[in-house]
Amino acid sequence: MKILHCADIHLDSAMQTHMDKDQAIQRNAEILKTFTRMIDYAKSHQIAVVLIAGDLFDRDRVTRRTVESVLDSIQSAPQIDFLYVSGNHDAKANAFLDKDIPENFKVFTNDWTTFDYGDVSISGIEMTKDNATTLYDQLPVQNNRINIVMLHGQIASNSGVDLVNLSLLKQKNIQYLALGHIHSYACDRIDENGIYCYPGCLEGRGFDECGPKGFVTIDTDTRNLSCTFIPFASRMLHRVNVDVSGAATNHAVYQKMKEAAADISKNDMVEFVLKGQTDFSSQIASEYLYSLIHNDYYFVKLKDEMKPAYDPDVYSKDISLKGEFIRLVMQNKDLSEEEKLQIIRTGLEALSDEEITV
Repeated sequence: MKILHCADIHLDSAMQTHMDKDQAIQRNAEILKTFTRMIDYAKSHQIAVVLIAGDLFDRDRVTRRTVESVLDSIQSAPQIDFLYVSGNHDAKANAFLDKDIPENFKVFTNDWTTFDYGDVSISGIEMTKDNATTLYDQLPVQNNRINIVMLHGQIASNSGVDLVNLSLLKQKNIQYLALGHIHSYACDRIDENGIYCYPGCLEGRGFDECGPKGFVTIDTDTRNLSCTFIPFASRMLHRVNVDVSGAATNHAVYQKMKEAAADISKNDMVEFVLKGQTDFSSQIASEYLYSLIHNDYYFVKLKDEMKPAYDPDVYSKDISLKGEFIRLVMQNKDLSEEEKLQIIRTGLEALSDEEITV
């Protein structure tokens, strides 16, 4: 039997930390489309069961349209069972309120429930403050069967809400622990009998979710289960560090940015982090750099971590407005070194008639 394991879809996320409203709406539409594409993949690859290990939605922001799209997609695949355990972001009771739930969509509650498929048993429970410490003692015993367990939480050495105490799941005849909560793919052993796996999120939403995203497939034909990560996101997110040291002009920095991101698809999302030391006289302006590169990719963010290199002696006798300005700032004992550098950079941008970076 083939099983698909996904988690942390976070449909209808706000995402306006990085994007404007229109971009967030478009990106949410793409994430929903990827979810429906995943169901098409399950249909065409003879998947029998899809495990959704929490955070299908993103808190209470979910729209009626999104919930109906999810349920319609699930209903379109009656040959597949969808097993869903709620995560800490789901607010699932509100999402499915007054909705007709397809027969093949099975939701775990705050008590252990087990679904059997041939010689495979899949057990799951929604973790709450009432059961977070006791659920390990109540785990259904599945001897002489392939035992899959679903939970949503962070692997930990102690018990609690959103914490999965791995030590209490050892020697419980678990061949595969299907987890959600961590947004990057990770797989490791529980004990000599089984493994645990985080499939990661289906699509990256911010630059803390860079790299390949997708889901995991499992084949239960062998008792020693292994998982295969399937990259599936419509776009990948990248954080690109660019050392601008030695670059004296905006054009030179732009060339360094293009070189650092040469292998990245134009359809992807990129955060450029500018690092290194630049001379005060270089007049590098991040706003101007953004105007040069923002059309080169689907979405671009620019983070300025450049450190101006300065030698106070260079400006100690410089007879110019720039020299006088720098001396005044550097002599201010109430400012930290970082504050001095930021003020000097902003002032020099103004003096050079550049876009001011604040």
